[in-house]
Amino acid sequence: MNFAEYLLENTRENENDFVLGNRHLLTYQDLHEKVDALASYLNERFGCGNEILLNSDNSPFFIIAYLGIIRSGNTAVIIETRISDAHLEDILHRCSISAFFVQNRYRPRFQSPDEVMTESFLESFLESLPGGMSPPVADSGNDDTAVILFTSGSTGQKKGVMLSHKNLRANTDSIISYLELTEADRIYAVLPFSYTFGTSLLNTHLRVGASVVLGNPIFLGSILNEMNEYECTGFAGVPSTYQILIHKTDFLKRSFPTLRYFQQAGGHLAEKFKLMIAEAFADKQFYTMYGLTEATARASYLPPHLLREKTGSIGRGIPGVRLEVIKPDGTLAKPHEIGEITVVGDNVMKGYYKDPEATREKIRDGRLYTGDIATVDEEGYVYYLERRSSIIKSGGFRISPKEVEGVINSIEGVSLGIVMGITDELLGESVGAVIRPENGSSKVLYETILQGCGQELPSYKIPRKVLFLDEFPLNSSLKYDMERLKQLLESNEGEQGKNLFIQKA
Repeated sequence: MNFAEYLLENTRENENDFVLGNRHLLTYQDLHEKVDALASYLNERFGCGNEILLNSDNSPFFIIAYLGIIRSGNTAVIIETRISDAHLEDILHRCSISAFFVQNRYRPRFQSPDEVMTESFLESFLESLPGGMSPPVADSGNDDTAVILFTSGSTGQKKGVMLSHKNLRANTDSIISYLELTEADRIYAVLPFSYTFGTSLLNTHLRVGASVVLGNPIFLGSILNEMNEYECTGFAGVPSTYQILIHKTDFLKRSFPTLRYFQQAGGHLAEKFKLMIAEAFADKQFYTMYGLTEATARASYLPPHLLREKTGSIGRGIPGVRLEVIKPDGTLAKPHEIGEITVVGDNVMKGYYKDPEATREKIRDGRLYTGDIATVDEEGYVYYLERRSSIIKSGGFRISPKEVEGVINSIEGVSLGIVMGITDELLGESVGAVIRPENGSSKVLYETILQGCGQELPSYKIPRKVLFLDEFPLNSSLKYDMERLKQLLESNEGEQGKNLFIQKA
């Protein structure tokens, strides 16, 4: 079944609102009518199997274009709105784009005078059509590409992840199952739909006939009022989302009567923050999840009732998915042995766009190798350790950033510490740390960090550079921008003395 047809299969008679928000409203009946009309137009004009680009913030325009492209039998090529000029140019060069859906505000970035459809086009097009148009008959095979999403790496060429209709249906069904989503649910969405986590929120709530509230990711403080105003039952965020809410708002002191659950993915959220949320909202469920674009969206989850018992775990495979840790010799890791996280299931991507070599390296014998290092316990629960590529190679040593972070984040006065390798002319790489202090940065806290690391770690693991920041920069997926942090660490601005202590406001 065509993925868009599957998403809208059970809601044609639904009289509820699908999209809510201060600036947005879209009922299910309007959605069906507009998607049917747009899909018919695209199918008649372009046929099937073409690549159609979508560049838009979260909005009804994004949703209608996204569903219309897929329902017409074409492929939605989704790119983030904050993409750099170089990456945009590269993607446009590599792809064979037949048409563009672009929000008015981003139209100047696209030079093609033809086939660029904005909100203005869509509005006038839909107004000119008679109601009740039937969707096209678009035969989409299970393995046909429905969506291409680009990985969020900030260096090198972005890889296009091809997700088939089968991939998307399987992952959507699985997420609905373990979150127990129903028509009564209403998610507050701040994550961009161009990011696989954000797209999964859209897909799952569409399928069950639930609702989505489009929030403003720039002003996270407004979330707290709007979650209650719109009687939301769910909230989803990446680690930075929760850390900003904890440190910059009165989130932990609020009450959310209708909220049923929190879900967190997109990176490692320190255990202390998970427990803060669990203690503040004892009547809510907190889902820790693990995923990656190449696995469509989700690959594992930790049931909320195990949060305290297995705080550091990313759980086990979601329904229909095997999450296994494989050692370098190709065998399954036993309890407390270390290996690479792998994924087996219908959610594993079709492959990388026009890159068969990278696809063969990533998917071997039907198994997706994630590049993430982990261990397992006696019950098969997986504990993420770090990204294989994040290991710091300093002199002849191999250093785990997570180990150093664990020490730093246990020090009083540290709100959050992130550790990474930075260029070192003598050692190749050395350890750098970016710190968000709880009460303003100070030389005293710097000395405390060095002392704490010195007591727990050998000298080669102690940070050579420390950068204090009140605010961490975010990338387009609202995750911490690691490349920007590395650039700041490697610059010499604000350097104080030969200990390489750096302080920035």
